[in-house]
Amino acid sequence: MRRIPRTVVHYSWQDPESNRGGVESFARNLALIFERVEFMTPKTRDEARVRAERLPVICDNHMVLDWPLDLTVIGFQHGVAWRKARVTRSLYDVRLGWRQLRAARRPNVIWIACARWIADAFARFTLCESKRVIYHPVDLERFDGKLDNHASKLVLHDGRSPHKGQQLLAVLAERLPDYRFEALDCAPADVPERMRHALAFLHLSRYEGNSIVCNEAMAMGLSCLFTRVGLMLDGAEQFDVATIDARLAFSNSDELIEQTRAFLARAQHAPLRPRPWLEQNASRELTVSRWEEALRAFDARVGA
Repeated sequence: MRRIPRTVVHYSWQDPESNRGGVESFARNLALIFERVEFMTPKTRDEARVRAERLPVICDNHMVLDWPLDLTVIGFQHGVAWRKARVTRSLYDVRLGWRQLRAARRPNVIWIACARWIADAFARFTLCESKRVIYHPVDLERFDGKLDNHASKLVLHDGRSPHKGQQLLAVLAERLPDYRFEALDCAPADVPERMRHALAFLHLSRYEGNSIVCNEAMAMGLSCLFTRVGLMLDGAEQFDVATIDARLAFSNSDELIEQTRAFLARAQHAPLRPRPWLEQNASRELTVSRWEEALRAFDARVGA
């Protein structure tokens, strides 16, 4: 599989080699696209080397502020913090929103968003040049769509916290005892095999940017039920998935149970087929070409 013959730096708060999360998964997946990816954090930031080798630095959105203004960097927009703050009521998210606002006004940034709705939100509210959209790529060879789930009752989810539906999944497990609801709690390398044996995948979140695990479940060909957040804001009608309004899911447990019951019954007899969208929009080949376009813009800025 072709990769871009470049070395890039991913710069974020945590080391992707020792931490788990959406940003960290994104950082590790850059190895699908580039020949060499090096990780830097505030503790290991090496400005001298970046300058000397003219290395493209891919920053976690607001962290473009950590680099001198004369240095061109790539800002990757994973989500919109002030929208998330409306949901979480978290002081951390409010502060993050202000940092994202400041970051959007920084000069010398090549902006990329992981979903169209994110790019549009930043362009509308901050007037920054969020024009490029590169969806999270999925390794379609690992997530091959070959399910081994005949008669399976396993329903996987990623309800790791209250705003990702932790309590909702507990209610569903109690009220729908014919199914086995389990968290997708395994090493990244084991995710495809774990999904292979599941009937369906649920992601009941109040807020998302573009959840990588949802993309992986879609690529694996699982029937998926999502709240209409994150990638679904790019137009849920284009994905062959079932959706439910997030406010309804979190406020009306009876309606959530009935919709989930109907979804799972359908998954057993007429499963949904979400994989084609990933093949058309988030394959490695397409993602490589879009990153090549972004690097040409970077090289033009730095005179490489």
